[in-house]
Order: sequence, then C-alpha cells, then structure tokens
Amino acid sequence: MEPIYWWLIAIFSIIAILVVLYYTVGFDTFMPVVVVDSQEAWVIDNRLGADRVIYEGLNHVMPWRDVVVRKVSLKELTIDPPEQEIITQDNINIVVDMIASVKIVDAVKAVMEVEDFEASVKSLVMSSTLSKLGQMNFSDIQKQQDQIAKDIKEHMKEDCARWGLEVVLVKFENITPPPSIKQAMEKEIVAEKEKRASILKAEGEHKVHELHADSEKVLIEKRAEATQKVIKELKELMPTLSDEKIMHFLTSTAYIDSMKQLSTSSNSKFVLYPSDVQQPMDKVMNAEYLSRHATSADK
Repeated sequence: MEPIYWWLIAIFSIIAILVVLYYTVGFDTFMPVVVVDSQEAWVIDNRLGADRVIYEGLNHVMPWRDVVVRKVSLKELTIDPPEQEIITQDNINIVVDMIASVKIVDAVKAVMEVEDFEASVKSLVMSSTLSKLGQMNFSDIQKQQDQIAKDIKEHMKEDCARWGLEVVLVKFENITPPPSIKQAMEKEIVAEKEKRASILKAEGEHKVHELHADSEKVLIEKRAEATQKVIKELKELMPTLSDEKIMHFLTSTAYIDSMKQLSTSSNSKFVLYPSDVQQPMDKVMNAEYLSRHATSADK
C-alpha cells in the first residue's frame, strides 16, 4: 500500500480512539488542563492527597492522579418533594405540597459527605414539615403559613450545613383539605360575604335615615322661622290681636292649604270637607282679606 493510505488510516484511527475516550471516560482523565464553566465547580478526588474543588476558568489537573468525582452547579437548586398526607392535631387529613431552594457553599461536603444531597434535602423537607404540622390545628396552619415555612427553614439549617448547603427558601405550594372541610370553608366564605353585604346595606339605610332626619330638621326650622315672621307681621298690623287668635288663624290657613293640595292631587277623585268647616274658614279668609287690604292701603 502507498504511504498516503497509511497516514489516512492512522488519522482515522486516532479520531476513532478520541471519540471512544470522549464518550466513555472523557478527556478530563488524560488532559493536564481543563476548562470549568461559569457558576460550576468540579470536585476532584486526589488519590495521593486531599480532595479539592476547581472553579471556572483554566485549571491544572494531573492525569491518573486527579479524578473528577462530580460536576456541580453553584446556582440555586430547586428541590420539589412529592406531596404528602399529614394528620393535624385536630385530626384533619390534609395534603401538603412544599418546595425549597438550596445553594451549594461547600462542594466537597455536598459530594463527599452525603450520597445524594438532592434526595437528602427532599427527605429533610418532608420530615420537617410532618413534624411541624402534626403538632398544629388546621386553622392555625392556614393563618401561619409564612411563619411555619420560616420555622421549617430554620430547622433544616443544621443538617444542610453538614452537607455543604445553604437553605435559601422554603415555602408552601399548596395545602389541600378534605372535601368536607373545603365545602365548609366555602360556605363560611359565602356567609361572611353575605354578612358584610348586610352590614353595608344597614349602614346605607342608616345613612339615608340620618339624611332624612337632617332634612326634616332643616324644614321644621325653616317653617318655624316663617311662622315667627308671620306672627311678627300680624302683630305689627294688628297689635290688639291676641296670640290665641293668631295661632287659630295660622292653623286654619295651614288646613286650607292642605285641602287645596289634596284637591289638586292627580290621585284624588273627590274631597269631603267637614260640615262645620265653612264658617271658621270664612272667618279666616275674611281676616286674611282684611289684613291684605290693610297692607295695600298702608302702601
């Protein structure tokens, strides 16, 4: 065979070997220099010394001595445990769904001190939630969700610190009560809304009554002022007229006005006057005529 073919065979052989190495053990085992991505850390198992961590950028490793145990992310990691059933202190069976966020602060501990830190955090969230909620009534759990989440987070700190983790967040995603409790809660909400509506309606009616009362008060005051003015004018026109006659005149005038309004109403058909009302009415009208005549004469 010609030499050129030997070179082609050699090149393809080298490429094939590199591909096999990449997909089996990786280049990290053979290359003395590796590049670590941003927000990432590699835990190195040094067979001749202490374990170490390399961070983003170019890093020197010794083939056959340094072994990459695991590559971990330094970003916040969301831990979403499965839903769990919990019996509260008042014997209500609820389904609780929690979620947590952790961050690796010591990559060696996170990889070397625990088999699987993600699974361990899930178990810790579930056990802490069960321990906390099992000692509380359902109504208190509903009212104190934020404080309960803070307590669970605080309870997790010690264990997570041993695993090289920082607990960033713990919160409730959902709390599902039994159907019977849910229906009772819905009825309670409806009753509370109806109660508020009734209170608002009563307050509105009370306000209307107050406005009517204020209007009546103003009207009565104006009528009183008008009556005093009429009395004063009558006394000026007829000083000898007694208060009793003046009041009788005003009462009769008011009676006549009410009869006129009643007779002109669109709803009225006919008006019945008392049989003895004509005589006092004539007297009142004559008195009114004389007073007006006297006023016009003075002018």
